[in-house]
Amino acid sequence: MMFVVPDDYDRACGSSAHLDRLRGRGEVRVYAEPPRDEAELLSRLAPARILIPIRERTPLTAARLAAMPILRLISMTGTGVASLDLPAATARRVLVTNTPGMSMHAVAELTFGLALALYRRIPAIDGWMRHGAWPQDLGRELHGKTLGIVGLGAIGRRVAEIGRAFGMVVTAWGRRLTAADSDTAGVTALPLADLMATSDVVSIHVRSTAETRGLINRELIERMKPNAVLINTARAAIVDEDALHAALASGRLGGAGLDVFGEEPLSPDHRWATLPNVVLTSHRGWTTHETLDRFLAGAVDNALAFLDGAPRNVVNPEALGDSASRPEPGRERLLPGREGHA
Repeated sequence: MMFVVPDDYDRACGSSAHLDRLRGRGEVRVYAEPPRDEAELLSRLAPARILIPIRERTPLTAARLAAMPILRLISMTGTGVASLDLPAATARRVLVTNTPGMSMHAVAELTFGLALALYRRIPAIDGWMRHGAWPQDLGRELHGKTLGIVGLGAIGRRVAEIGRAFGMVVTAWGRRLTAADSDTAGVTALPLADLMATSDVVSIHVRSTAETRGLINRELIERMKPNAVLINTARAAIVDEDALHAALASGRLGGAGLDVFGEEPLSPDHRWATLPNVVLTSHRGWTTHETLDRFLAGAVDNALAFLDGAPRNVVNPEALGDSASRPEPGRERLLPGREGHA
């Protein structure tokens, strides 16, 4: 039995006690450096019976899945599986699990870090002071402003709590947001167009799906208040990046705090660097010591539950088969079609 963590580039997993819980079931291999090429990556992946990827760092295409003939479980860290060819995994009878809700606090806190950086011009003031200046810029307060949350899931609800603590008026939109949900969260539900038009700070917390790609389009961006700011810690595909860039470059919008981009990592000459009203972070919303620890703990829990015949947090239950969830005494049972593989 081989457990593989292919992309521990933060070096947060190798010494984790969570992996010790797997070592009684087999060998654990953790890779802390990116592979030099595709061949090296495939050589790392091929022996895996259970793969524990760190979020979406290693896209698992159909071709890469085909190069893992004995793979049985992908225990994803995090909620999203956008980097994984889920139909291909299911066709190969490879179960996929995830660890939902583990990054809620980290993403919510970065949301307000970006908002405060924009409202109080923290990066610019810091830069001037490092060059000997004593800037007298006036900032703005979040207190009393309207916060519009696009997507009131676990992260959105936490953002709402923090927004209320700042003394903000909190509104929200969601495709399935009910009056009961908004009342429980202490927010005012609005149609998306109205939320965009009335918010001082718009924060995006929907998942990237076929329904939400391009959701924040040019028309909605043009509805925003002249001094409003947009925070995106979700996915770049949700926002029309060209329209947002144009609104920021013209000075019509107050600013944007961006943690996600259509191209990652950004090229050295990327277009966002020239905009003084933008604060950029390198897809760090979920990346904290605490979140990575929770991710790994959840992924190990999911792997052990699978080996014990009680899969949990399953993304593609159709891959289970009729008998895959019942282990043989003393060892895990192979999925149908996998018998004979070590």
